[in-house]
Amino acid sequence: MKRPAKPLNPQMNLPLLNAPATAVPDDQQKELALTLMELLISAARENIVQPTQGGGDEPPEAHR
Repeated sequence: MKRPAKPLNPQMNLPLLNAPATAVPDDQQKELALTLMELLISAARENIVQPTQGGGDEPPEAHR
């Protein structure tokens, strides 16, 4: 059995049970939700691979 090249770092879990609950007003909650959605959509768009035109690296298209 081989060992990994780098030793794995153990995950540090911090207890959050003693953290006080944070109350956010409804209007701020809506604004935060909208901002989060915009951020996620923006990140998803950046990960979409745009097809290149005339490049030789793409596989041939399937015939219909």
